[in-house]
Amino acid sequence: MKLKDLVEALATEVERAGAQLEECLGTLAQLGEDDPVLFDLCEQYSGQAQRMGEAAELAGFPGLQAVCDHVLQNGLLLTVTPAGERGPLVDFLRAWPPLVVFYLRNLSDPSAAVGLVDHLCTAPDPLPEDAARKIVHMLGAMPLQVEAGADDEQPQRPVLASAEDVALEMPADVDERLLEGFRQESPEQARYLVALARNMAAGGDSSDVVAAKRVAHTLKGSASIIGLRGIASVSHHLEDILEHFEEAGGAVARPAAEALLDAAYCVEQMVGYVMGEDEYPQQAQRVLQDVLDLANRIDRGESLDAPLARSEEAPAVETVPQAAVAASTSGNAMRVSVRRIDELFRVSGELAVHGAAMEARLKALVDSSRQLLAQNLRVQKRLFELETVVDVRSLATMRARAGSAGRDDGFDSLELDQYSELHSTSHALIEEAADARAMALRLEEEIAQLSGLQSRQQRLGKDMQHLVIGTRMTEVGVLEPRLHRNVRSTCQATGKQAELVLKGGGTLIDADVLSRLAEPLMHLLRNAVDHGIESPEVRGRAGKSPVGRVMLDFSRQGQQVVLRCADDGRGLDLPAIRNRAIERGLISAEQVLGDDEIARLILLPGFSTRDAVSEVSGRGVGMDVVHEWVNAMNGSIRISSVAGSGSTIELRFAASLTTMQSLVVEAAGQRFALPAVHVEQAVPRGLGEFEQVGDSLAWRHADRIYPARLLAEAAGLPRDAGRALVDHDVVIVRFDNRSHALAVERLVDARELLVKNPGRYARHVRGVAGLSILGDGSVAVNLELPQLLARASRRVHDAGGSDAPTASKQEVPGVLIVDDSLSVRTALRNLVQDAGFRVEAARDGLEAIESLRGFRPKIVLTDLEMPNMNGVELTSHLKARADTKDLPVIMITSRSQEKHRRMAQQAGVDAYLTKPYNDGELLRTIREAIHA
Repeated sequence: MKLKDLVEALATEVERAGAQLEECLGTLAQLGEDDPVLFDLCEQYSGQAQRMGEAAELAGFPGLQAVCDHVLQNGLLLTVTPAGERGPLVDFLRAWPPLVVFYLRNLSDPSAAVGLVDHLCTAPDPLPEDAARKIVHMLGAMPLQVEAGADDEQPQRPVLASAEDVALEMPADVDERLLEGFRQESPEQARYLVALARNMAAGGDSSDVVAAKRVAHTLKGSASIIGLRGIASVSHHLEDILEHFEEAGGAVARPAAEALLDAAYCVEQMVGYVMGEDEYPQQAQRVLQDVLDLANRIDRGESLDAPLARSEEAPAVETVPQAAVAASTSGNAMRVSVRRIDELFRVSGELAVHGAAMEARLKALVDSSRQLLAQNLRVQKRLFELETVVDVRSLATMRARAGSAGRDDGFDSLELDQYSELHSTSHALIEEAADARAMALRLEEEIAQLSGLQSRQQRLGKDMQHLVIGTRMTEVGVLEPRLHRNVRSTCQATGKQAELVLKGGGTLIDADVLSRLAEPLMHLLRNAVDHGIESPEVRGRAGKSPVGRVMLDFSRQGQQVVLRCADDGRGLDLPAIRNRAIERGLISAEQVLGDDEIARLILLPGFSTRDAVSEVSGRGVGMDVVHEWVNAMNGSIRISSVAGSGSTIELRFAASLTTMQSLVVEAAGQRFALPAVHVEQAVPRGLGEFEQVGDSLAWRHADRIYPARLLAEAAGLPRDAGRALVDHDVVIVRFDNRSHALAVERLVDARELLVKNPGRYARHVRGVAGLSILGDGSVAVNLELPQLLARASRRVHDAGGSDAPTASKQEVPGVLIVDDSLSVRTALRNLVQDAGFRVEAARDGLEAIESLRGFRPKIVLTDLEMPNMNGVELTSHLKARADTKDLPVIMITSRSQEKHRRMAQQAGVDAYLTKPYNDGELLRTIREAIHA
């Protein structure tokens, strides 16, 4: 419907409603304040006025909407005004509908708008003067809007800037990766925009205008993707102005150049505010008003040489919307490079290692001091014995000498001590030993105090390490928008209905782990919807809700993350899985497997029960990706299923790749660290019994028999032939839903270890996850048990084993995304990847052509305006090449004018979408273009 027809329809509607309003007013004027009918009639009148305002808002007429809002405000006074005083109010309410009808049918008459606003100023609750000027301004612009709409179906540019137009409130569900991309690219782009605007103000050439238009376009797209309305609004109108000057030859009028420079500075400050590095630009609304005035003058074809008049309707100073301030100040942060965080983590890890070494040294020192005290006691005992011997021998000698000399001095030898040099030396030695013991006791006290200090330092070191680790941790809830979008797109592709429920969104995981987890999660959800959830018809026949339910539950158990993906679908079709495995030669028809082992067949590379291949399933890629990720994370995976009730896949993995809770053991003289995520129990020697079953070793404990393996042999180290099996401790480990017994020479310790990369020379060593330095300075090898024991296992359930044949993988369709905005590229990449496609991205047409050397996509998504080579030029190039002439091209741009569409169609674009695009529509267009 054209705008003129819409205006006439509005006039007719107001005219028709006026009769009903008049009837209500006639009754309301006679009712008393306590009459219950009064409130019903007031509500009826207010509802009619409110519906008129909503209709004006939908039609894009803000002035008419403001009129209805003010009438509604006065209409509410009917319930509080005594019956005898309602005359002026009823007269006001009776006169406004005819004035609105007269205005709508005489838009070209300025007196119609003035008369309507004058009537609003005479209301019992009169219209303020500043608000009246704004409404007159908006009503006066409506004729231009209607005339422009008659020639162009595009939305009319607003006339007045509002506080909402320059708000910078961050959406609560913003994708963290999109926000990070905005933070990376926008500050430099804003600075570049200011530099170009300064060049234009100084009389620059047309290249500055072209470059500034491209930067404004990129900033607009990035801000729109995230939801930053203020930056998007200013950039959008700024881009339109720059496009006008580009078409005019690049010469920018001086007054316009000043307005463009103010706008560029404002955008730069807005970006700084979002980054937490600057204050909110208080002049933002005024700057946007100047930009709108300039853009509207261009739209009307007026001269730009005259200075821009400062709009009286826009206040000089505005207050920042409180929601925007709260959103920004609550998220104040300092940007620190990942390298710096890694370095801090390395230092804290080294501090923990040295703290453990100090602890070991202090323990040795305590033992030495205790040994010293014990030694002092023994020495003192010997000295006492020596003193006794010396006294006895000296007494005997003295008696002998006295007898031989015939002397008698009147004293017996027991009545008067008589000392020799031997006496003096022995007594001095005893005193020195006592002093040495006292010093040893003081040394023990000092060591005890030092141990206390070391314990406190160790606690502080652990606190610091946890704080540093916390800088790397991210809530899993940041993935929620992508996960919901993934489920929605899978439902659209399969014709099913399902809802995603996320629990434990606040669980913290290392950011690196979380980024790696995204792809396996998408495969899990696609698998749950496509293979698990039934169609609405089938669910209805089974007595289930037409909408299926997929639940992702995250939780922490110590240093482990437990992820459960459960659905209420049909469950696994175990007979079909077994038959497909037999068809592909993965198992023999005679082989007997339990339900758990059959269920784990879906983890085999290339395994799928589907005969047809689609974007969602049929290639055998999904669960293989999940299993490979779990093995790489040294985690475990369990699958359970109940026919008709759904299935559950449980993943367990470490929350961080840099630290790991481990059990340290010793085998063949080497220390190994076993991940605690796999350890079920550590059993000292003597509590179990080893048995030889054929060529295999088993271990019996607590009425259970476990397949056993010497850790030294599994690690490729020589076994100590002189050590019997009974002289080994045992560690029970569990992975791939099975328990194993590992025989080790000694259980050393259980602690949290800092895992270091083994280096490029050891990256291909099977079963080694990294290295850790222990407190005594020795090195422990962190083991990846599933890889280490894979070759020893002959079970089919081990998908990583070399004995299991693999099925060929079908190629996943590729999509090439071309856009100069990092935020837009990231948003499109996430959307398309979540839908099950492979993705490559390029910044412009030239880079896209270079990407085609090694990447063969099924479709190309491109922006229109890009540097070096734009979307139209890229499309023309692709359609001219023999190898890409049939390649579908979808153009996604903010340009919605008909001339841009015609230009794209002439170049050969297969589909033309405008931003902001609808995710479902885009995915549907991609699928239709690929299968066309």
